[in-house]
Amino acid sequence: MTFLIILGIYAALLFMIGFASRKSMGVPTLALAAGAVLAKLWTDSLTPLIAGTGVIIVRPPLSSIVAIALTLIPALILMIRAPKATHHHHSWYSSFVFAVLVAMLTYGAFANAVVLDEASKQYVAQLIAYDKYIITAGVVLAVLDVMFYKKPLPRDHHKK
Repeated sequence: MTFLIILGIYAALLFMIGFASRKSMGVPTLALAAGAVLAKLWTDSLTPLIAGTGVIIVRPPLSSIVAIALTLIPALILMIRAPKATHHHHSWYSSFVFAVLVAMLTYGAFANAVVLDEASKQYVAQLIAYDKYIITAGVVLAVLDVMFYKKPLPRDHHKK
């Protein structure tokens, strides 16, 4: 259960960051998918390079930290430039999709960093069975958010 608790806290923290930013999270959520591709392509090459600079981390493995960082950095950069969400329900919904997608895209790196107990292994096996559906749904919802979210028009303060 330790793995699930840590993964839940991690997802809740990212949900709170997204919700507190009051941003529309469609573009940052799509950037997560791009970050996951970057992590898959570059983690093995960058980990020795970072270790060669003198950074030595044993637990969690440096490769897990590099993979999580490569996944999150594009999304966090684009979160700064994302448009504001006008309604709380939109901010809640998009932050929830963002947090779930982060958890699904980085749970492999977390599994390498945390020792799985028997109870966690059972839940992780069930989660892995549905990961492609959850990730696909998250990406589709993010695309729909980008397509249909209308940025609010600025108010004209001179009109009565």
